[in-house]
Amino acid sequence: MESVKKTTWHQGCPVPPDDLRRVSVSYWDFAGRPARGALVVNKELTAEVQAIFGELFDHGFLIEKMQPIEAFGGSDDRSMEANNTSAYNCRDVTGVKGTFSNHSWGRAIDINPLTNPYVKGRKVLPPAGSAYLDRTRAYPGGILRDSFTVKAFLKRGWTWGGSWPDRQDYQHFEKPPR
Repeated sequence: MESVKKTTWHQGCPVPPDDLRRVSVSYWDFAGRPARGALVVNKELTAEVQAIFGELFDHGFLIEKMQPIEAFGGSDDRSMEANNTSAYNCRDVTGVKGTFSNHSWGRAIDINPLTNPYVKGRKVLPPAGSAYLDRTRAYPGGILRDSFTVKAFLKRGWTWGGSWPDRQDYQHFEKPPR
């Protein structure tokens, strides 16, 4: 896949670009307008990702923007700061050098990462996500426990980072390999 070879894929990544697919999906932007976005995912998950985002669209779930992380030069930090929903990026697990994230296999998706931050102790990523730590409140594009969004992923065997015991990654969904 040519579109990931500039900054998001490099020698040593756990999957070759040919195992990835660019998936185009509809979503509602934060202004309530229909939009089209793209996610790069593992080829095994293409139909499933289209079905999940089809349900989210039908439900009216808001997504601020959706571009492959290549548009941010492969920078997870820049993508999160822009509240960009993305999937594939060959990179380490946050805070764990030398261990590939499930994003590296195209088996993880981060949705509205500013509105749904990563939290471990006092560390919040992106830092501006601190404004969205009250998970009892509804925010545009917010993902709350037992929400429609969480259920749409869980019923297909995905896991949600918002329920992890050692940290909360409210933006993060991943599909473990079989």
